[in-house]
Amino acid sequence: MPRLTSPRPRRRGRSSAQAQNDTELAARVLALPECPRAELEAEWRRLWSPQVPRHASRALLVRAVAYGLQAETYGGLDAATQRILKKAGQANGKPSRPQPRRLSKGSKLFREWHGETHEVLVLEKGFAWRGETYSSLSAIARAITGTNWNGWAFFGLKSVAKEAPADA
Repeated sequence: MPRLTSPRPRRRGRSSAQAQNDTELAARVLALPECPRAELEAEWRRLWSPQVPRHASRALLVRAVAYGLQAETYGGLDAATQRILKKAGQANGKPSRPQPRRLSKGSKLFREWHGETHEVLVLEKGFAWRGETYSSLSAIARAITGTNWNGWAFFGLKSVAKEAPADA
């Protein structure tokens, strides 16, 4: 878990040393996007942990290091905020995990493909299509199209990001 400290109290007036620190911090943060990855990883190790996440993107490293530098200068999240965030990531005292997508038994899925409408029945374990039972929607989509498909996408069950506005 990242090192976070309580924020230091703010004073009404700022000294020239504080203004200088602010200017230096701003310059360091603004320079991060141009830093070589090796430097970003070195700062990550100094600020967060000895192990840089294996698949961390450059953008993630830049943001994490920028936050770490600011937290180092101004203080991190206070204890109350840390408790709220920790509680938000848990359910019944255990770390929460995304719930698997579920379809209710007896639901029917329809998909038109090349002018033919296909109907799939959701079973307790699996799916029925044309009198046969399949373990996944992807297997049915493959049988219908002859190519590999994500079954949830083929039957329109994956959430679509944001639809383009309709012309009125």
